[in-house]
Amino acid sequence: MSLTHLSRFLECFTDALDRDDQPVARSHAKRLRTLQANLKTVQDIPAARVPVQTRCEAELKAYAADYALAKALADLMPAIHLTRSETYLAAPPSADFGNNYGYGVICGPDSGPPALMTDADISFGLMFLGPDTHYPLHSHPADEIYYAVTGPSFWRTGDDAWSLRNAGEIIHHPSWIPHATLAGNRPLVLLYVWQGDLETDAAFLPDRMGSGSTLTTQGG
Repeated sequence: MSLTHLSRFLECFTDALDRDDQPVARSHAKRLRTLQANLKTVQDIPAARVPVQTRCEAELKAYAADYALAKALADLMPAIHLTRSETYLAAPPSADFGNNYGYGVICGPDSGPPALMTDADISFGLMFLGPDTHYPLHSHPADEIYYAVTGPSFWRTGDDAWSLRNAGEIIHHPSWIPHATLAGNRPLVLLYVWQGDLETDAAFLPDRMGSGSTLTTQGG
């Protein structure tokens, strides 16, 4: 059954990426469509959960009634291995960050966390943030997009002000661009796509602004 669920998820995610005007989103859609067309099996991976998962799954199900991608992700969720970065847990940016953060890899290289499908050149999956959780300024060599499955959420790059993003929006972070995320007052479910250097982890950066800086509205 998970093969059917994975194929359906890829179809819905591809459709969502194709609806965006950004070339990077449409490029990823083309790649995912090829992966779906060649999908034959699903990797057998161990189940694993993170503390924030129950709240984020409930939020996802609230969107699933009217939102095909949210339903496809909710149906696939039991097959996904959820985890947390050992680097982040060793030096968390805040006392409660470890209990309000987690991610799961749907597709990625063999060297990474357990994934439902493997690919050496692209990685994608989901990330959870608990309500009001600040994912501090960080950077990585991989080019990244986030797709906001739920919302609202706030985003910033470098020293820019925070900008509001709603469910259904795509946020693009080119290689090495410092960026940060702040969940709204609801649990946040995101999908991500990494391309380029998939081996080098993200690293937190000094940040003079933090989560309390001025919020501004931008985008949808």
